[in-house]
Amino acid sequence: MFGGSEFVGRAYLEKLIAEGFTVDLVTRGIKPITTKGYRHHFKCNRRDAVALEKHLKHHTYDYIFDISAYTIEDIKPIVKIMDRSRLKRYFFMSTGGVYIPSTAILSEDAQIGFNPNWGNYGTEKRDVERLLLQAHKQENLPILIFRPTYIYGEGNNLYRESYFFQRIEDQLPIPYPDTGNGQTQFIHIDDLVMITLQAMTNEATNGEVFNITNPHIYTWHELMQVLQDVTSTEVSTIQVSQKDLDFLGITSKAFFPFRDITYLSRFNGQ
Repeated sequence: MFGGSEFVGRAYLEKLIAEGFTVDLVTRGIKPITTKGYRHHFKCNRRDAVALEKHLKHHTYDYIFDISAYTIEDIKPIVKIMDRSRLKRYFFMSTGGVYIPSTAILSEDAQIGFNPNWGNYGTEKRDVERLLLQAHKQENLPILIFRPTYIYGEGNNLYRESYFFQRIEDQLPIPYPDTGNGQTQFIHIDDLVMITLQAMTNEATNGEVFNITNPHIYTWHELMQVLQDVTSTEVSTIQVSQKDLDFLGITSKAFFPFRDITYLSRFNGQ
């Protein structure tokens, strides 16, 4: 697998080892791998085709989990080098940020394009998708692509849920945007990993792209209520209106860990 040192990658690594898979991983080696039980840790820049081939040329795999590809340059060497003789599925973690801005609940065939809320992150993930889909069509590369909404759970290295819990622990009020723009969905990391493993062994998913999320939709006000429920605490909040933001000359990014936008998708089958 590509990745494994933090949050999403580490969750996949731990689950695969727990399920009895023999796992090799590729990272740059900058951050330590704290998980035990993998076979090989290949330390190299995944964009370095020479180094990558040196590590992988004598290995074949049934499944490849790619959690760390962000640009097309991250993926080109792997598609060229990897031995496909045993490969049953190449899984790529994309993003719901590949879609253009919308207030609708988006299905997988919704319009793809530049989204200013996500910037190059979304467009570059889409470029990786295109390369893999082309390889599937032209070379029968067995692929599976997920586009998750916000991922949360234990070990999140992004300052999101921990931001809220820290303020609650410090008895500080939580400011949140009250602009009418924010509606979003979340998926727990354990659910994401479990669904991925189930999908990887289902032949019907070969060559497919899926949105992945929990179908429940939250406003920021509802999220504050959830925080109160799960912490059994009277959470103090500050509602920040668009008028307040305009007066202060700031956006919600200045104080809130999520984008104040509608970010919704329809999980296949929902």
